[in-house]
Amino acid sequence: MKISISAWSTLLWLAGSLISCVSAKAILGVDLGSLYMKVALVQRGAPLEIVTNLHSKRKTEQMVLFDQDSRFFGSDASSLLARKPTKTPSGMSVMLGRDENHPAVKVLTDRHFPLTPKFNETRNGLYIMVDGKESYTPEELISMVLRHAEEMTIAYGKEKGNELSSVQDCVLTVPSFATQVERQAYLDAAALAEFKVLGLIEENTAAALNFGMDKTFEEPKIYLFYNLGGSALQVSVIKYHSYEVPESKYSKKMKTVGSIEVLGKAWDQTLGGQAFDNRLVDYMADHFNREWRKARGHNKDVRDIPRAMTKIRLQANKVKHVLSANQEIPVHLDSLHDDLSLAMHINRDQFEELCDDLMARAVAPVHKAIKMANLTLDDIDEIELIGGGMRVPKVQADLSAALGGKELGLHINSDESMALGASFFGANISTAFRVRNVGLTDINPFPVKITLNNMEEVDSKDGEEPWFKEATIFKALGKFGVKKTIAFTHDADVHCALDYADPETLPEGAFAELQRYKISGVAEFAKEMEEKGLGKPKVSLQFELSQSGITELVKAEAAVEETYTVEEEVEVEDEDEAAEPETKAEDDASAESESAERKTEETPEEGDKKTEDGEESSDAEAEPEGEKKDEKKKKEKKTKLVEKEKKRTHKKALVVEKYYVSKVRPMSKEIFAESKAKLDELLRKDKERVELEAARNRVEGYCYLIKNRLIDHEETVNKVSTEEQREEITQLASEMTDWLDFEASDADLETMQEKYKKLSEPAEKIWFRMNELTARPEAIAAMNEKLSKVEEILKKWETSMPHITEEEREEVKAKADEIKKWIQEKLDAQDGKKLHEDPAFTSEEVPLLSKAMERLMNKLSKKPKPKPVKKEEESDKAENKTSPEGEESSSDEKTEDDGNKTEEDSSSKEEGEEKADEEKTEDGDDEL
Repeated sequence: MKISISAWSTLLWLAGSLISCVSAKAILGVDLGSLYMKVALVQRGAPLEIVTNLHSKRKTEQMVLFDQDSRFFGSDASSLLARKPTKTPSGMSVMLGRDENHPAVKVLTDRHFPLTPKFNETRNGLYIMVDGKESYTPEELISMVLRHAEEMTIAYGKEKGNELSSVQDCVLTVPSFATQVERQAYLDAAALAEFKVLGLIEENTAAALNFGMDKTFEEPKIYLFYNLGGSALQVSVIKYHSYEVPESKYSKKMKTVGSIEVLGKAWDQTLGGQAFDNRLVDYMADHFNREWRKARGHNKDVRDIPRAMTKIRLQANKVKHVLSANQEIPVHLDSLHDDLSLAMHINRDQFEELCDDLMARAVAPVHKAIKMANLTLDDIDEIELIGGGMRVPKVQADLSAALGGKELGLHINSDESMALGASFFGANISTAFRVRNVGLTDINPFPVKITLNNMEEVDSKDGEEPWFKEATIFKALGKFGVKKTIAFTHDADVHCALDYADPETLPEGAFAELQRYKISGVAEFAKEMEEKGLGKPKVSLQFELSQSGITELVKAEAAVEETYTVEEEVEVEDEDEAAEPETKAEDDASAESESAERKTEETPEEGDKKTEDGEESSDAEAEPEGEKKDEKKKKEKKTKLVEKEKKRTHKKALVVEKYYVSKVRPMSKEIFAESKAKLDELLRKDKERVELEAARNRVEGYCYLIKNRLIDHEETVNKVSTEEQREEITQLASEMTDWLDFEASDADLETMQEKYKKLSEPAEKIWFRMNELTARPEAIAAMNEKLSKVEEILKKWETSMPHITEEEREEVKAKADEIKKWIQEKLDAQDGKKLHEDPAFTSEEVPLLSKAMERLMNKLSKKPKPKPVKKEEESDKAENKTSPEGEESSSDEKTEDDGNKTEEDSSSKEEGEEKADEEKTEDGDDEL
């Protein structure tokens, strides 16, 4: 896939004004992994960042705990894994698109995991039985994990002050060896979680993109990325180089951008960190079995005990981590099983000896990847290690030795680089984000072919073989994101099989069958064309290998080209009508010849004089002769009908029906709808559980609030309540506490809400009176202060703003008097009430009293001063009225004066406004 993508140079900036087919406020890059999920977020106006979960961790365990009709994710599930292993499926991504015989699935049984998948013939896929009660498919479980990733992101955004209502766009990472069936399973899982997948990107490619997105290379460099993850080993050979592109669409100036090209890849799909863990698990289990059998005198195996094996597996992982930095570790698991403990010591030499054959396997894919890239070991410039398994010292030592002592690089975050690269890839698919350009080319290691035959048996002549065609449409190591069209002539409906061309190159356990198509409409179209006397249709089938690695038929049509003749009118000379040519070609040649002779015979007339440069000397002189010539030509030409050949194409879109024949198939519409309904019901229950827990906490918290306030504010509460009122709320709190402890286990949300209302209503009345005890006097004091200020302002206005009339000031005073009267009346009423009774007025009512008065004062404060009258203009008008002579000139002068007056008035107005603004500024403190 060759696409123009971008690099991140510290910050990603958004091009919000861009219009694109794919745009989003936020995009997630999700690296599901096999043990831990990492989520990276890219959003507008923010840099790439890793999303921390609800426990502030940067990676989240890929597991789900089902317990008491509730689901728990990540650390919540991991903390209970040892106690409830049969209720906690984990590592579900290795099951996607695979059957029970796939090596990566069989190894789960071989390693004695508590939950192992089984095959469902109806579903055509795997399922896991949780606690022997409910079954879930890997797609359903992964969709739950993805939904949890969205919840994490929303909570993370809220914590950072950037609230996201939802995140629907994402990019998922997949292993380098993922086949089409497995990739489609990832897409099905994302669709169940209501995610829109912008694309799938391979894990090593995403890490390489994260490493090179802010770099440019003057000289091409070859990097080898070695990814030893939790369940598999992947090796990719990547070429980094640079090329020049225009700075903009209309610019001739060039700029240098980086480019990333995948040259080769190899893998071992069962060699990961868990393989090393399992050697320690077996070693520790054998040690416990010896002690157990010796103490109890039986031949039982601890591997048959799910809880004990889960504890050993968790301890083995810790031992591996410790031995990566230390030489020895004591192991002690108290009361592992049957009241017996596991106690032993393990050193690094023992661990390396246990994993000796795994070390040899860890080097083999390196040579395969280099060979696929048609390179040698000397061509490798740098090596980058990623994945958690690479932390084992022996792996690093053997790898360095196999690579001729080359230095092993640790320049990127081995856990987070894939998620960051995926989110960056998504930011480039969406043109809502603008960053520097980088070129990316990934390759498909598996060739794809099509096989064509008749959909129904067609009678053939004796000795003729049935119609059959086969072709490889996408070769091995070809680019992603390309389309190919296959065209052939045929007159019957077609059956198309889409398969991997070379099953031997596929990973062990993969299926070669991809899709099947029934392409109908060809025979019907061929019959229509035959009735019109036309030939067989040409069938065109267009296939696409998408950027996500999915191959499918995207367009199917049939076409027939028809040649026909039409009669057209052409102009000919009148004198040549008698000599009509026999063919169209002769007629055209004759017409051209006669036209040439006519031009040769024509000579300029006397009035048609030319200049020395060969041009006409005068348009006026040439015009009369030109008119005569035009008239002559019109008389000489006539029209006639001639036959011409033309072509047209008859096209028809064909009907395509897609189906599958492999053992493991994508989810059908019916199964998808069934799974979606199941997940929606689980989501509804989770929401109800959260709301119920919040309501219970609210009731319980209010019980403690009552007890604490009665003690902490005893004096104040006693003033505003009676003994009976205090006993009532104390009794309610005590009864509610007992109810929560003994009877509330089965209570629903509605019951909890009713209990809270019953508990809080009498207590809230006491708290309200307690608050009003101080809030009312404060509100009255504030209002009296405001009224005093009003009186000062009104007095000041008498001199500073004389244009405000006395009536207007009296209106303000009247409103102030009304407020004073209301306050006095309410205070008198309150004096007649006891403190434990409902108050005569509240503190909230007081500030509302002055709203009308404040509006009036603000209006008056903005009232402009009247315009000053010009005395000179009045005297001029008087003189103009008494003058008996020169009326005409006086009129003109008056007009001129009026013009001056207009200018003066305008100037006066501006001066008045400026003065008013100055006065308003000076009196600005008069506003309330």
